[in-house]
Amino acid sequence: MQQQILETKLKNGITILTDRMSNAHSTAIGIWIPRGSRHESLEENGLSHFYEHLVFKGTKNRNAFEIASTLEDRGGQLEAYTTRQETGFYAQVVPKDAFLALEVMADMLMNPLFDKGDISKERKVIIEEIRSYEDIAEECAADLFYATHFAPCGLSSPIAGTVQSVRRLTRESMLKYKEQVISEIPIYVCAAGKIDHDSLVEECKKVFKNKKTKISKLPENYGITPSFKISSKPDLQQSSLVWGTSFQKTNLSKDFRFALSLFNVAFGAGMSSRLFQKIREEHGLAYTVYSTTDVFSDSYGFSVSLATDPAKLLKSIQLVKNEFLNFMEKGFLEGELKRTKRNILGSLEIGSDNTEKRLLRLAEHRLHFGECQAIDSVKDSLKKLDNAKILKILSEAFDLKNFSVAVVEPKGAPKIKPSEFL
Repeated sequence: MQQQILETKLKNGITILTDRMSNAHSTAIGIWIPRGSRHESLEENGLSHFYEHLVFKGTKNRNAFEIASTLEDRGGQLEAYTTRQETGFYAQVVPKDAFLALEVMADMLMNPLFDKGDISKERKVIIEEIRSYEDIAEECAADLFYATHFAPCGLSSPIAGTVQSVRRLTRESMLKYKEQVISEIPIYVCAAGKIDHDSLVEECKKVFKNKKTKISKLPENYGITPSFKISSKPDLQQSSLVWGTSFQKTNLSKDFRFALSLFNVAFGAGMSSRLFQKIREEHGLAYTVYSTTDVFSDSYGFSVSLATDPAKLLKSIQLVKNEFLNFMEKGFLEGELKRTKRNILGSLEIGSDNTEKRLLRLAEHRLHFGECQAIDSVKDSLKKLDNAKILKILSEAFDLKNFSVAVVEPKGAPKIKPSEFL
């Protein structure tokens, strides 16, 4: 696959990356701020997410309806999200509207109004959003895992904040955030699809003419507290579990992310995975069971999630641990590594036709790894790993003493000791 990823850095802290797809019928383009909930104090937890909401409410040049309709009236879509690591805004449009989409998003970031009435209304919306997560046991278990495993590191903070922290956020906090975006925090502009790199660079110079040159790297710290935490909630029928760990990048080889990806897919990322086959198909213990990985600028995460009858939770986690220990001892089963590689390589091929997926890959790889590796290079990295190499990489990184457990269960569920989990 011919792929040319180009990168240009402007003096004012704008980094422009493009992944040109000559035969594409669309362009996906976006702006990323490397700030998320991990960079917030406890008093301002949820600020990045609140900011993401508010910039849609109006600028010096557009009201909320105009922000929404400018691209939608042309068949485009404007999206945004906040994570623990970054805040992103992106659009998928026909190629002729790519610079219009860029100008709309730049207007949102450079010229937000933060009207007091909009802040008051959106505060209520975000509080309802938080409450909607609190109604989902799986979401509660995930937040509980982050809060306990990463304490007191910034990664422990919930992305949207808490009801209490959102109520504390002020317009002054928003204005300070805006000034940091304009004057301090670096900005990444990424595009995939039918796009000309040099033209995009020139356009960025225009729409970000107010961006200042002073660049400050936001403080990040990594730390974990391996722990066991149970939270009881009324009106639940199942116990939701997250069992997992994390790894600091400085202690890992360059091939670790590829080894972890191969392990995750085989272990629990699909219907043919070991966890799905063992927990659901063989024993019928859970409807929901899967493993997942996270990537941050300084660390990786791995976790298993499942939901089951409280009386079956202990058996479920014991089966999960047995599968994990078996893998760490013997590695891939016969033919399993070959199937797993085909799975990942096939997904890369399928995703390569999608401008939105190429855009998100471009941005998130640049933010999380410091570079965006071409798809063919990723394929080569995956292909060269054999069972022995993968097992060596993983066994040197995984340590059961660094695992944490978070459970959200119904009131009155059978009591389980931490030693039975960890």
